[in-house]
Amino acid sequence: MKKLYTIIILGIFCFSGLRAQDRRGDNPEMFEKIKAEKISFFTSKLDLTPSEAQAFWPVYNEFEKKRFDIKRQIHDFERMSDEQFAKLSDAETEKLTNDYIGSFDKEASLLKDYNKQFLKILPKKKVLLMYRTENEFRSHLIREYRRDHDSKK
Repeated sequence: MKKLYTIIILGIFCFSGLRAQDRRGDNPEMFEKIKAEKISFFTSKLDLTPSEAQAFWPVYNEFEKKRFDIKRQIHDFERMSDEQFAKLSDAETEKLTNDYIGSFDKEASLLKDYNKQFLKILPKKKVLLMYRTENEFRSHLIREYRRDHDSKK
């Protein structure tokens, strides 16, 4: 019963967070499917109490949105075409290098700031487990992608 209650609370907070976030990528349905899968994955791994879930998910969703925006800046640079890259002036190149490195600084600051918030919401072990769960989920997605990709061959 506790798990059911937790899942319901998670669903309410996460889906409200999804509505507030911009649609991303070419396939918003896929993004929402992955988001729902992540909620389920985290719920099973972190074993959040209803009160923890109620406090955690809004903060985590905010954190994830900000981190996504920073990572998008990094990816925009990395996906720059060779033609665009060749046309850069020295000043533009210097600005891009500073912006690129600055994005990593922003991400590190974001992690530090939100780590403090997570430690106020969750027990320390659950915060550490959350970081581990993020990496496990990323690996899970890669495995799923490879499995789906291999089955289509």
